[in-house]
Amino acid sequence: MVIEIDTYAASEKTDASAAAAAAIDKFLARHGDSSMFLRSNLARSGLVNGDQPFQGAYAVARNEAGEIRGVVAQYWSGLVVLQVPSNDPELDSARLAQAAVDAGGKPVRGFAGPRAQVLAARAALGMEERKTRLDSAEELYAVDLDELQVPDPLKRGVVTCRQPLESELNLLIEWRVAYAIDQLGAEDTPALRRQAKEEIQRYCADGHNWVLLREDKPVAYAAFNAVTDDMVQIGGVWTPPLLRSNGFARYCVAGALQAAHEKGVRRAVLFTGRSNWPALRAYVSLGFKKVGDYSLVLFAD
Repeated sequence: MVIEIDTYAASEKTDASAAAAAAIDKFLARHGDSSMFLRSNLARSGLVNGDQPFQGAYAVARNEAGEIRGVVAQYWSGLVVLQVPSNDPELDSARLAQAAVDAGGKPVRGFAGPRAQVLAARAALGMEERKTRLDSAEELYAVDLDELQVPDPLKRGVVTCRQPLESELNLLIEWRVAYAIDQLGAEDTPALRRQAKEEIQRYCADGHNWVLLREDKPVAYAAFNAVTDDMVQIGGVWTPPLLRSNGFARYCVAGALQAAHEKGVRRAVLFTGRSNWPALRAYVSLGFKKVGDYSLVLFAD
């Protein structure tokens, strides 16, 4: 089988690139649970490569019939995201990853995607020994929102979930910084704080984040870090350490998904560490089921 690789790294959208983006998304939708970053970023920025959030360069593999068999993108942040599900010997994540990085022209800051694909791409690019601040082997979970199990305290109004108020933004920025340090291996620097502020402001502007309230005080946070017309991906879930073991994160995720379901979202996905048993138990109790694996690698330099 002959595999050809096309790259897309335009400076602006065109009719031709819009048609290509639609074809790429159709392929990714068939692997939707593990393609949320790719699909969400593609929907927001199309096949435009640049330095703005969600922009990136794409490498697309096609067989001799023109059918898409794999997609890899390098985004504005330097993150390389993979969806190469085929086992064809002529097609592998390594070739596509190299093509995406060549087209993107940015330093590689990390990888995301199904675990085996991430390992192959990292090896192909000679980055197996590069120091990381995060190298995670994660479980990928999904739930159809018709089957969401809403916790009783949320049903009874003991706790409530809503989108943040402007007066809460500084608190959420501090929580975002704490999350990045605790979960992503980041260091508390001015650059991290600028990034956290930009992310929280963007989530709020998009209506993609939520706070849980107990007695009118915020006690937990959750966000949608990738969104399509009918799916969301949960990310950035955070409960301050002194408030943990109360179920607050679980209630916040459930409340956010209830609201999304009311707007027509049909399915939700998330990934979390294989050894994070409290989180795994919480998500299973909401109806989430394991659908695969995922990996997030972030380099230290």
